[in-house]
Amino acid sequence: MKKNSLLIITLLLSSISIAQKLDYKTNLDNALQNYEKENSAIQDKLFKENIAKAFNQVIFSSSDLVSNASAFGYTQNEEKTNVSISTNLRLGDESSTWYLRTGANATGSKNVFEFYSDDSWNNNVSLNIGIIKKIGNSGVFFNGDAKKFNEVHTKRRINASEPLYKAQLYTSNRLTDIKNLKQDILNLNNLNTISSNYAALLNELPEIKKLIEGKKYEDTYDQLSLEEKNIQDYLDALNDQKKMDALIKNDILYKFDKNNDITYGYSLMWLDLNLNLGNSTYKFSESNIDATIIEDFGNTFNISEDINKLKSTLSVNFNYTRNSENRIWFAQGGISATSGSFLENVLINGTPQIIQNQDQEYVFQDEDDQILGSFDNIKETFTTGSFNAYGAIFITKKKNFGFNIALSHNYLINKPDGTFFKNNFTTLFGPIFRQEKDGETKLTFGIDLGWENALYNTRISDNFTGRIRVGIPFNIYSKKKK
Repeated sequence: MKKNSLLIITLLLSSISIAQKLDYKTNLDNALQNYEKENSAIQDKLFKENIAKAFNQVIFSSSDLVSNASAFGYTQNEEKTNVSISTNLRLGDESSTWYLRTGANATGSKNVFEFYSDDSWNNNVSLNIGIIKKIGNSGVFFNGDAKKFNEVHTKRRINASEPLYKAQLYTSNRLTDIKNLKQDILNLNNLNTISSNYAALLNELPEIKKLIEGKKYEDTYDQLSLEEKNIQDYLDALNDQKKMDALIKNDILYKFDKNNDITYGYSLMWLDLNLNLGNSTYKFSESNIDATIIEDFGNTFNISEDINKLKSTLSVNFNYTRNSENRIWFAQGGISATSGSFLENVLINGTPQIIQNQDQEYVFQDEDDQILGSFDNIKETFTTGSFNAYGAIFITKKKNFGFNIALSHNYLINKPDGTFFKNNFTTLFGPIFRQEKDGETKLTFGIDLGWENALYNTRISDNFTGRIRVGIPFNIYSKKKK
């Protein structure tokens, strides 16, 4: 009777064990089916990690600011210098499609060293904060044809099926043996007889056996801990569906795909909303004031007193980038609004002077003799808007040379009475260069020529200008095709 009872218990345990293995196989089969979908050459967690790093591919935008990468940027033209720094931080885990952008920029007149000069007309230091939302279907590309894809997928299935065809390695008895072996090594017990005492176990773990024979006990202990974790995770997963999914997808398949990643490049789209805030400070001296009115002006206003005005720019952009085998594309389109003092007017030429007009008002006049506005209105809100478009392409085999173009239309939203402004446009284009090493961007450099803030229906040759731009990334992802 006892023998029959033992037999029944043994059969029950065996059936439970078989059911557990079938449960693992069913879950594995379901997970492997995801690779048959389009753009699923790698596990989803790894795919999202690779896509996230694509934001650090430095390609300039329509703005002087670094706006689509974690990088340092520098822009210099004949009128001003802009230095900016920016970083993108993921909000949430790897599955999140939201990012936070933070940064700062400084603008100085004519050259970078005047950022700290008291003689500068104005120096602006601004803070930038933004939100990025990845939209649409992102994608990566994989090397080879369908045959290679299927070969890797077969290896993936074999690798993930080890708990099925090596079931003896994933049992509670094996877990106990490993724990005992770890304890003997930790206590330095019978080190000379470990090989014989655990012969059966070590024959099935040849790499650990080799470490013991070489008396590399510290490395042996570490490897045994990994084996212990793998077995424990498997046994725990047999009793919990969430743990089962995490084990298969985020551990076994993820590790295989990371070590056998046949993908390269990416394509993705995102929206970004940015707010740039800065306190513009305006400083005046006798050199800024018409000599005939200095005394009267000084009796009315304190020349040594700085005037501060908050400047803010709110912008929203749609972005698309594609890094394929032989090309890098980037396109951006958006709209922005800027609010501040009329002394931020992009149409001002040179350093304005304070003069007195026919109505005995103190007004600003620039080097084109254009009356800009009244001194009394410096702190009044002056608001303009802009439609922007930008495109860039790297065309060479190494994707290190290409062209870019920046377009914008600037228009008036609100201005104080008597303030000068006319709608204007910017068109800048030129070559861009990307220095790379082992597939990673080290520096991006651009030279742009064209017309900046040119008035419509006028001779635009007067607004011909040029600029140089440099972008230095902090942490670049542009995986080289194998």
